[in-house]
Amino acid sequence: MFQFMTVISQPLALSDLLADVSAELPDHTRPVWRFHDNFNALLDFWLRRHGNFRLLLSDLLRSVEEFGADGPDQSEEDNLMEMWSLFRGQLDQHQQVEDGVYFPVITSMNPDFASAFDMLTNDHEAIEDCLDAVENADDGAGMMEALHLLNDKILAHLEAEEDLIMPLVLETPPPLEFVVYDEDGNEVASDDFMEDEDEDDEGLTWVTKN
Repeated sequence: MFQFMTVISQPLALSDLLADVSAELPDHTRPVWRFHDNFNALLDFWLRRHGNFRLLLSDLLRSVEEFGADGPDQSEEDNLMEMWSLFRGQLDQHQQVEDGVYFPVITSMNPDFASAFDMLTNDHEAIEDCLDAVENADDGAGMMEALHLLNDKILAHLEAEEDLIMPLVLETPPPLEFVVYDEDGNEVASDDFMEDEDEDDEGLTWVTKN
């Protein structure tokens, strides 16, 4: 399984995303993102969500490493399953929103970069395979190996994705904005929602204004 996993879990780099793109990526590097006139609450929220995924992955790895040779007791296993369920559920929804809402809007404003966004979407599918590998591991050692592959895959994906998207959306006015609707079709105040990163976003629909 892990020979196959090693193939699909190859980390993605910004250079991979730009390999078939002839247009030049705007020169907006990380230190200046938050000082740009087009930086807004949505972009801040998106970056903080990525930060949460990095932290959750780190917590998952540390928890598994601390089990030792005897493996987890029942309480530790229950806590791990809760952490994993939270991580996978939020990541799955985040990637669905990106594929279904964010990427199409940004691509429509930057059609020269369409191949890069196709590659990001394909990488989301590869990440799903990595997630499945963690859940289908035969033992603790297999889970640890799968988690490390997943960690390397996601960290590289998030960095490449940010380094592509942030320069594009900062360069292209108007600032990227969105409306959030609950499952009953009622608008949710996005400013209030984004103040609490732990807010349960199950059943919410995200629609960009652009």
